[in-house]
Amino acid sequence: MRTTITFEISEAALRCGLNPEDILQFITSEWIQPLNSQDLLLDEDDIARILLIRELKVQLGVNDEGVPIILHLIDQLNHLHLELR
Repeated sequence: MRTTITFEISEAALRCGLNPEDILQFITSEWIQPLNSQDLLLDEDDIARILLIRELKVQLGVNDEGVPIILHLIDQLNHLHLELR
C-alpha cells in the first residue's frame, strides 16, 4: 500500500516558493482542493498543481480569470489520456 505524503500550507508554500496566503487564495478559488478541508493538508498532486499555477501566473502572465480555464482544459486532457489507456 502506498503512503500519501502530506504537507501543511506553510510547508507547501516553502516547497513552491510562494507565500502561504497565495496557496490559501488558490484553495479559496478552488484551483486546488486539499485532502482534508479541516486541516488543509495537501498531497504531492496538490504541490504539482500549485507549481503549475505559479508557472501560469508568473512565467506565462496568465491572469486570475484565465487560470481556471487552463486548469479545466488540462484536467480534461488528463482524463481523456487515462480513458485512452
